[in-house]
Amino acid sequence: MYVANTTDAVRRVVEGLLKKDDVAKLKFLIYVFDLATHQQINSKNEVNPDLVEDEDLVIFDLEDAGMANHYADIYLEYLVMVFNATATKLSKAYQDNGNVEGIHYNKFDKPLLSKFEKLTYNEKLDVFAEILIRLDNDSLFETKYDMLELNVNGFEVASNIINLKINKGNA
Repeated sequence: MYVANTTDAVRRVVEGLLKKDDVAKLKFLIYVFDLATHQQINSKNEVNPDLVEDEDLVIFDLEDAGMANHYADIYLEYLVMVFNATATKLSKAYQDNGNVEGIHYNKFDKPLLSKFEKLTYNEKLDVFAEILIRLDNDSLFETKYDMLELNVNGFEVASNIINLKINKGNA
């Protein structure tokens, strides 16, 4: 783990991710980036935070972490293209109005996604930061994908993400 001062739940999610094959890692990465680009990661685990009128609700925005939203959208498109090129036996992914569709999450993928969904806001930020660091230093995937290079400083963005954590008890 590169992210220090985190919880055992975060460690379990990251360790579970690292045990997966590259296709499963890609699916997880697509899932998390899709949530982040659509600002679905928030402090109250609301499904549609844009519709919630709550001034205490904190919504994670990649722009606040130093990654332009349009860059994150383009990177998500790259992830989908790499998934489609590598996961030949599975249904093909596509984007419909910016949302990723068509990925089959099987019984081996769902437990890790469920663990991620159950994390608190701060823990989800730690997982996202850890992923960015691993992408930046090219240690997430077994296969070396040229397309998956970040073209942003993953350590800097990860540091910014960690600074966005909220200082509330269990948040």
